[in-house]
Amino acid sequence: MADARKFVRELQSTARRETWQARTEVKRAEWAYRRRVRRAEFELEQLRTPHRGPRVERLGRITLHEHTVLVADEELRLPHVQVRFELARSKHVSYVYLKEPDGRECMERYEGEEYPEEAVRRFTVRIQNAAVAAQRLRERRAGTIRALEAGLREAEKATEPIAVAQERLEKTRARHSADRELPRARAALDDARKGWQDLTGRRPL
Repeated sequence: MADARKFVRELQSTARRETWQARTEVKRAEWAYRRRVRRAEFELEQLRTPHRGPRVERLGRITLHEHTVLVADEELRLPHVQVRFELARSKHVSYVYLKEPDGRECMERYEGEEYPEEAVRRFTVRIQNAAVAAQRLRERRAGTIRALEAGLREAEKATEPIAVAQERLEKTRARHSADRELPRARAALDDARKGWQDLTGRRPL
């Protein structure tokens, strides 16, 4: 009786362990796939929507960052901004104009006592140079984006490890379903229990 019960437990344990291992391989393959796709999507999103970048300089209400210009709380993306400097006839006031691609324009006024003409001109040139640098960066980034898009498509297609693991799981399940050793072992255990019942009048578990 004890041997028959032990043999059934061993067969059941082997079937559960092998099935669990095959199922774990499927989960690992799926996890690796999702991680690879998410990483490619994240890298692509980072390039498509760059952050402001570090602050370069601030003059009055205009703050120049590496990738943007802030006018108060309004954000203008470089390299789309066109900038120009104008000096009032009185020469005591300077103006900086920022124009967006859709034609909208911002104007900031700088009083000469607080903001000398030379400082405003230098700031305007710095914005212009930042726009040019941002355009060059954007052109280089375009090639990287294309490469990352291709990498994402490749990552999305790389489902073969999942398919292989799923096939292995199905084969493991099918093998244990078709295996007659466990039903025979259970039948032998039932016979042993019946024999015990015939001798003692009590059927063991």
